[in-house]
Amino acid sequence: MMADPAWKSALLHKGQDVAGLLEAVLSGKDVDLASLPVPFGPGQDPELRLRNFLDQIDRAIPAVNTDAYGRCEFCGVELDRGALQQQPWLATCPVHAGRWIS
Repeated sequence: MMADPAWKSALLHKGQDVAGLLEAVLSGKDVDLASLPVPFGPGQDPELRLRNFLDQIDRAIPAVNTDAYGRCEFCGVELDRGALQQQPWLATCPVHAGRWIS
C-alpha cells in the first residue's frame, strides 16, 4: 500500500503528544488518556499504557516507507486505508487487534 505522506507527519506529532503525556505521568500529574487506544489488558497503569502506545508509534514511523506498512503484523492482510487515515500507527487487522507485538 502506498502510504499517504501526511501519515508520517501525523505519527511524529502523535509521538510528541504521547511523549508529553508520559512525561506528565512520570512527574506525578493526572492526565486524560481518553485519546489513547484501548489498553492491552484490564487495569493497565497509565505509564505502561503510554509506553506501549509510544512503542507502537515508534515502530510505525520507519515502516511508513516500506512495503510492510499498512499490513497486519500478524497475518499480512492489507489494513483499511480509512482506518490508517484515522490511526496511522495501526499495526494489526481487526482479527488481531489487541495483540501485542514485541
